[in-house]
Amino acid sequence: MSNPFQIRYDVLNMAKDMLDKAYENQINLAHQMMDMHKENADQMREAYEKYIPKAITPEEIKAQAEKLYEFVSEKK
Repeated sequence: MSNPFQIRYDVLNMAKDMLDKAYENQINLAHQMMDMHKENADQMREAYEKYIPKAITPEEIKAQAEKLYEFVSEKK
């Protein structure tokens, strides 16, 4: 059985993986949108600004981990 530190570590990694995957999906979408508008520089710039995600912050990872950890610490 995992100790509390290992559980927290695993939850933190799970949260980071989830956010990384969402970021990767958003980047792929942004590239697809930019490819669709490669003929028109203005539309390409607009697609870039609209779809390129911001980098994931440690605060976002922590917030996601806290959401996941609620499930682990919930007593039933």
